[in-house]
Amino acid sequence: MQHLLIKNISELKKYKEQKRIIKKNKLNIINKIKNKKNKQQTILGEILLIEGLKEFYNIDYQNIDVTYNKNGKPYILNSNIYYNISHSNDYVVCIFSNKEIGIDIEKIIKPNDNIIKNILTEEEQNYSKTNLNFFEIFTLKEAYIKCLGNKIFDFKNIELVFNNKPICKDTSVKSKQLIIDNYIISIVEKR
Repeated sequence: MQHLLIKNISELKKYKEQKRIIKKNKLNIINKIKNKKNKQQTILGEILLIEGLKEFYNIDYQNIDVTYNKNGKPYILNSNIYYNISHSNDYVVCIFSNKEIGIDIEKIIKPNDNIIKNILTEEEQNYSKTNLNFFEIFTLKEAYIKCLGNKIFDFKNIELVFNNKPICKDTSVKSKQLIIDNYIISIVEKR
């Protein structure tokens, strides 16, 4: 079962008190972030983790240990709860599942032509006639990589099939996409 939390960065003002309950080691990492918006996104992501653990699993954040795989994917030690966080501009999303999961959110804007050529196959370029089509592919591939817990690798090696919308050719995962405001969210979960 999946649980998704979505917050706008403007909501961070409501959470000033909760910032105090972020674990010290995570706050040390956050405090090293120079870019104000990235710092806010990271704080809000951690707050969504705290909220989701409490709301969906009745677990106190202070009682968990988060570690990272060799590629930087976070895991809750000794737990069958998987989560993933993503942010783009004004939105932060956090998803929870009982299976490996990945999520990506991106604002739908005009992509750079060089990026299109460098990360999309010819078939994907043909599908990407609109900004939305491009970000359907991009976020799906990013969520897939995050689900597997891999470092970013050549996007062209991730095979998709097209049936009105792109889906991963890898049948060991399932995916879905949502659109909120001018943002697209892709979720990929192990079956």
